[in-house]
Amino acid sequence: MPFEEKIEIEDLSQLLRNGRIVGRANFVFTPELAAEIGVVHGSMFDVNESIVFGRDYHNDSRMLKRGYSSGFMSTGTNLLNLSDCTLPLLQFTIRRFGASGGIYFSGGHLYSEDVGIRLLDAQGIEISPSEIQKFINLYNGYPKNIRRIEPNSIGRLTAIPQTEDIYIKSLQQFIDKDSIKKQDLKIVVDCSYGPTGRITPLLLNEIGVETIALNTHYRQRDYPVPNIRTIRNTADIVKASNSHLGVCFDVDGSRSIYIDENGLELSFEDLFMLFVTYDETIQGSKGSPIICTPAISSVVKDFIKENGFPVKKVENYPGELSRQIKQERACFAASDTLKFYFPEFAPFADGNFTLIKLLKIMTEQKDLLSTLTRGFPKGIKVNKTIPSTPEMISNFHNRLREIAEEHGYTFHDIINELKIIKEDVFTNVKVALYRDAILLSAESDDIKKAREMINEIANVLKDGK
Repeated sequence: MPFEEKIEIEDLSQLLRNGRIVGRANFVFTPELAAEIGVVHGSMFDVNESIVFGRDYHNDSRMLKRGYSSGFMSTGTNLLNLSDCTLPLLQFTIRRFGASGGIYFSGGHLYSEDVGIRLLDAQGIEISPSEIQKFINLYNGYPKNIRRIEPNSIGRLTAIPQTEDIYIKSLQQFIDKDSIKKQDLKIVVDCSYGPTGRITPLLLNEIGVETIALNTHYRQRDYPVPNIRTIRNTADIVKASNSHLGVCFDVDGSRSIYIDENGLELSFEDLFMLFVTYDETIQGSKGSPIICTPAISSVVKDFIKENGFPVKKVENYPGELSRQIKQERACFAASDTLKFYFPEFAPFADGNFTLIKLLKIMTEQKDLLSTLTRGFPKGIKVNKTIPSTPEMISNFHNRLREIAEEHGYTFHDIINELKIIKEDVFTNVKVALYRDAILLSAESDDIKKAREMINEIANVLKDGK
């Protein structure tokens, strides 16, 4: 695409997608736009206040982060630079250093061809939709709503080394390393060419877990990761190496897919019920609410209530579960996008902390995940399998997202699947792990509606081939 085709942005709302500012680098989200966003963001803080900023490994994120930093510093506000890092590390650092907020640049998973920014408050929580709108209004009033500062008062850019070491040591405080070492656990970790490659293998080594680490290096993205190819590879290595667990991290490190010792994906529902059943902190908080998203399976909601916890359903807007955790003093929260929140550590989702929790449960129960999750209740679902081809499978996730948007479906990204939501019918669409096929599973209190929806989506997918 030639440079002259770049799109001019008059209203920042044009880039608002699922509560975040997202755009294609250099053609929509330009370095100039990043600098202007930095000026607007910096003007929202007092002179000499500091925020933490970071990014994923990719060159487009690096470019936009540097454009942003020049605009931010021009307002007399300071930046604590994490360079490339995971989102949970940045959120941890905000709280650790008492910063006034943060910003993170990442391609994410579902929109891997774009770059998005996440604006965070002093608790490390993504800002609310009303705050995002305030930010957009300030930008749309540019330049009258911004602050410029004298040259001798320009903000500082400060590196903060050893932050990863502090973060890793903090995670270790929540487990008994000696007990874990006695279990001789072995796991396979796919770091998805992201900054988890610098953290997770070191963390696991520190706690005595044998680790096979994959994709720890940088590679320019040309498709979403993890994807069916990398997930299949991880599952195959788990089986071939007789490992106890496989983990495929999202590129920003906030969530993961988990694979049991048989090479099978663990569902979100089973993971949710596993934590509610076996996590000591949650079990010791009976009566405290558990936060979940509205599209969660009714089986899981009933399971939570039967275990003595009130359930509060919260829309899955950026930062909303985190805010509700604090407001409701909840003991646990989870969204069906594979994010799990443990308030004892932080009010945000952290893939490494979730992994630590799983290892702790396996150690305490002295059992494998397939056994621990085997007896959990299953919902009544309508299922359908659609044969596919390797060519379609290789780009299925992007194409599925395009199809969902074209048909106006509400959907949630669950890494290897999309949950499509239409009224009270929830339909999961995913790629089969061990064959070239698309798996559809619809759940509703009305089985007839579930059947109708699964047939509708099957026809849409066939038309979209």
